[in-house]
Amino acid sequence: MENDLLVYSSGLIALRRSSGKESTADLYRAACNRLRAFTGGVGLPFSCVTPVFIERFASSLRHEGLAVNSVNSYLSCFRAIYNAAVREELFVPDRNPFRFLRLRRELTAKRALPLSSLQEACRLEIGGSELSRSLDFYLFSFLSCGMPFVDMAHLTHENIVGNEIVYRRHKTGTRICIGITDGMRRLLRKYAMPDSRYLFPQLCGEGSHGAYKAVLARHNACLKEIGRRLRHPVKLTSYVARHSWATEAFRQHVPVSVISQALGHTSEKTTR
Repeated sequence: MENDLLVYSSGLIALRRSSGKESTADLYRAACNRLRAFTGGVGLPFSCVTPVFIERFASSLRHEGLAVNSVNSYLSCFRAIYNAAVREELFVPDRNPFRFLRLRRELTAKRALPLSSLQEACRLEIGGSELSRSLDFYLFSFLSCGMPFVDMAHLTHENIVGNEIVYRRHKTGTRICIGITDGMRRLLRKYAMPDSRYLFPQLCGEGSHGAYKAVLARHNACLKEIGRRLRHPVKLTSYVARHSWATEAFRQHVPVSVISQALGHTSEKTTR
């Protein structure tokens, strides 16, 4: 079974997890689950991965009604797993079966929250410590130039250098320096716990990946409820804070190059 892509993928997913690339491992696992369902669980020899098979798999995903970007994600992961096996010389194809695959990302609706709506959210009588806490974490993300939730969860006291927070993005490893504003400092003090090395111990920074995902899911559920309570309801998520900061910074004429650096993007093209 060494010549089976689905069998090989199990080891590759475990390797990604062991190297700390949990998100990549999750994406690979989701793609393999789709492939396994498509093949009826009978396996997938590398030799069976042909342009025709790839197109049939893509068509099946589209017929399920999946969004273009979701289909692209599954196909991209499929290709990445296949290419990893080729690099390890587990299989040497005559020609690249993905040579005809063209993935064009579909533009999605902008997810930035207007500043007026953010101010309204802050004035809401939301009650309940859980909703209030989620709103605070959303605000911290916005104030810290769109810091991703996963990076907030792993912040420690070592990340505070003078009047800055210096950290590396969990996703890319990019080093980022953010000045600590008065608002950020108040939130840091509010959630500090003397016996924890984490700045936000409530986010389970040292827990398992599964525990972190559960915290993130609950956080997004709370944000969704807050967004529902606004006069003009919006779909509020942890990612919206990141997009909202970038959009507001651009509206305030902050150069795209500066916004790109603050977001930890590897190119201004990604930012735009």
